[in-house]
Amino acid sequence: MSFIKLSPSRNVSIALIAAPLVIPAIYVAFLTYNISRSTESSNGIQYPKGSPQRLVQRHGEDGNAMPEKPASLPDDVRSEGSDWVLAYERVASVPVPLRSLALSPAGTLSGSPSPLLRAYTSGAHVAFSSTPQAILIRALVDTETKRTFEASWIRNLQFEPGDIVNGAYKVSYSGQGNETGSERIELMIQAPPSYKGPVPNGLILSEIVLIEGTPVGSLPGDSAGDGHVVFINETWMWRKESEKPTFVEAKLSGWMHSLMAGWLITKGISAVSL
Repeated sequence: MSFIKLSPSRNVSIALIAAPLVIPAIYVAFLTYNISRSTESSNGIQYPKGSPQRLVQRHGEDGNAMPEKPASLPDDVRSEGSDWVLAYERVASVPVPLRSLALSPAGTLSGSPSPLLRAYTSGAHVAFSSTPQAILIRALVDTETKRTFEASWIRNLQFEPGDIVNGAYKVSYSGQGNETGSERIELMIQAPPSYKGPVPNGLILSEIVLIEGTPVGSLPGDSAGDGHVVFINETWMWRKESEKPTFVEAKLSGWMHSLMAGWLITKGISAVSL
């Protein structure tokens, strides 16, 4: 067997060519490992009654259980006799000790999001504004809408119904979640007036769930037994059966979106941590 001997300059050239491929791959592997340790994800698809398909749970521990449907979901999509294909993705953090957070999950008298939920959601959206997806959206909208991508805009947002963030997301609900001790913000995907391209049917939501009375030492990192908070990110999309599957349905794009959702959760938690 003979071997091809490469000159030092040749070796350097090959290394430079391979680096743009290897470095992102290493980073994605590192990111996947860290996010898998701090979050759990599940997803599924609900097909219309009479469809040969059924609710499909790709992964997660809840079998075929679909999360409670968001308050902002259109009536014709949420109904039992709906003829829409409804897909969801849910990513939740491991329980985070309350003592590690700089803000309280207690709600406000005005009905606005609590300081904790607002700061968490703000932190996640500031992080999202720097992603390739957000940069592309920003390039397609008018100057006025571009302001909604700015960190100062997002950090000052109250996240009340009607508020716009990152160009294509409009707050449609803010209030109690479906679980006891939970609070959520729901945002519908909505095209800015200046955008003329195709717009998917969907919404995203951020939620916090307070777990009170946790026994001391029952969860990792707990030494005070003073309760925990779970941070959640959900994406819901719907389409007709004759239409192409949404990106949360496909395995590769769904995995990538779940990874990004987990990353956004970590960024949101970082924004509210001591």
